[in-house]
Amino acid sequence: MRISARAIVVALATALAISGANVAGTPAFASDDPTLAALTRVVPEIVEEARTVPPTVIPEGDVQRPFAAATDADHTLSASVSENEIGIGMPEASGAGSQPLPGLVTYAAKQPSVTFAHQRTGQIARALTVIHDASAPTEYRFPISAPEGSMLEVEEDDGTVLIYNNDFYLAEIDLPWAKDANGNPVPTSYRVEGMTLIQTVNHAGAAYPVVADPALKLQCEWWKAMCRVIFSKKLTSQIHSSWLYAGAAGAVKVADAACDKSKNSKIKLACKVMFAAGIAQYIYKIREAANKKQCFALRVQYPGPIVWGEVRKKSCQSK
Repeated sequence: MRISARAIVVALATALAISGANVAGTPAFASDDPTLAALTRVVPEIVEEARTVPPTVIPEGDVQRPFAAATDADHTLSASVSENEIGIGMPEASGAGSQPLPGLVTYAAKQPSVTFAHQRTGQIARALTVIHDASAPTEYRFPISAPEGSMLEVEEDDGTVLIYNNDFYLAEIDLPWAKDANGNPVPTSYRVEGMTLIQTVNHAGAAYPVVADPALKLQCEWWKAMCRVIFSKKLTSQIHSSWLYAGAAGAVKVADAACDKSKNSKIKLACKVMFAAGIAQYIYKIREAANKKQCFALRVQYPGPIVWGEVRKKSCQSK
């Protein structure tokens, strides 16, 4: 009996659609993975994204670690672009991960009523917490790894957590959210202790499972044409104060010292362009940002580079 080429293609496509592979190469099915099943019920859009959005391909010259199951003791998902590498760890995860979808790795937990997942697409690295019943804890800790000189700061506007390295914005943890099986929001918030992100999820009375999602967003797609170099509120204020007491020379000295500490060559390049153009043309934006207790930013357009100053209107985030 002859089988048409079309029939063979359809059969192969069907086989691929209903199967996946974990990191060890063993078949993994949604029905066998309680974390995937829970995510499919509560956040189907994230599951679809993990199924269909391939890892970002970055042009030669920048670096991004391939997405895979974490192998370190803290189950850390690392995202690396250019010179900046950041990670979000899940120390309560347990055992080897399983990769049921191209963009998703699931993990068991030390606490039986909880499971975890990592998702990686584009600029976003997610640490998904799946709470299966009322006996689960309400507090979850995620160590953040970043270059030396980094710090976490909770943004007053909406609870987003900003990651700074030597007073320059590096990345952010998107605003906290949690959702139950009925699609209802579950009260949640962030706080920080040093370089540890702590999420509280008040899930009592919720319909289980509940999903919470600290999402790490990288600073900038440096391989694209436009980016922002964002100064911290502290550095913005220091530059402004130096201008008031020591003029342009004082402002340049403070900014230059901060730029020299940066480990990112493109931040240093943006600073050099600003100094070459003359800091005086930016001082009004710096003053406005300082008076509003916000962040001054350099917007960089490539090729060129062309640089101009702006005030982050709502917050110090990249968006």
